[in-house]
Amino acid sequence: MASEHTILASDLRVIERFVLSRGDDIEPLLQIANIPPALLKNPRERISSPQVGALLDELARAYPESQLGLELATFHRITDTHVLGITAISSETTLGALRRLSKYQALISTQQPLQLLENSNTVTVTKSAVQGEQAEHIIQSFLFAVLLTAVREISGFSGDIVSVAFTGKPMGDEARYRQVFGPRVAFSAKHASLVLPRDALDTPISTSNIDIITRNEPMLASLVRSVRENSLPATVKMAILDRLPEQTLTEEKAAATHNMSLRTFQRRLESEGTRFRVLLDQTRTQLAESLLADASNTLTEVSFYCGFSEQASFSRAFKRWTGKTPSAYRATLLDDTL
Repeated sequence: MASEHTILASDLRVIERFVLSRGDDIEPLLQIANIPPALLKNPRERISSPQVGALLDELARAYPESQLGLELATFHRITDTHVLGITAISSETTLGALRRLSKYQALISTQQPLQLLENSNTVTVTKSAVQGEQAEHIIQSFLFAVLLTAVREISGFSGDIVSVAFTGKPMGDEARYRQVFGPRVAFSAKHASLVLPRDALDTPISTSNIDIITRNEPMLASLVRSVRENSLPATVKMAILDRLPEQTLTEEKAAATHNMSLRTFQRRLESEGTRFRVLLDQTRTQLAESLLADASNTLTEVSFYCGFSEQASFSRAFKRWTGKTPSAYRATLLDDTL
């Protein structure tokens, strides 16, 4: 049986900010949707798609006068998507940012509802329907407003988009949609889509940073695998990556994070054929190998990103993991490319 689709809990913080801006308490809404309030406090928790749909439907009932998708978009912060948002805007072009958002979108929603269609003149972002009509319209208008705002901010594009279409009816006055998206807005469409002029997306952007891309993409790929696997070892590896380089996750903290006693945590990992120390070493090895593949990363930097305060300690650990020193491993990679 397929696993239940989930959404990153921190992506719902926009709802919390909106409700607080109205002077209200979000907890009654969360309770109706059967979402524990504590989930919104943990940046890596995930919430089931049906719960999100129930929350959005309840939000629409509580604020019937609001154009919720558009209003929620004004409360979005790039930090809500953690390393994904920072990595995306570090791309060389806005189109590169959209490609990375599409590639790693499972971090936000395992349903992966966004698709990117490119041709010589336009780039189309399509959104598949994953909720009921009302909740789906809120999500569509929210996502397209967030994406267009990001495109304008990082590219400087200020012209009209080619078009935008929503599958449902507008919430409130259509004029508000045109204030956000421009004149070419359609409703009750067969498919939801945001069509942008390609030339506006192909120009270099000021936030480009190859160092961030090189450092973060291996982590993003690993996090996506962890989300898809949805196993205890995978989520532990994700938690380890999420804390590096500032701190190295301990076994005791990992157990507490998963609401288990240390012994129960150890038994669960043993039942899946592994131990915490093995997962820690595997995660650091994978990260180190990815970083060493880029010659612009110094050994000191690789040591730091893998959670070591001293390069000598990292070198000893890396040789224990791989049988080679970091310098020898990098030399082997360089020889293979010649």
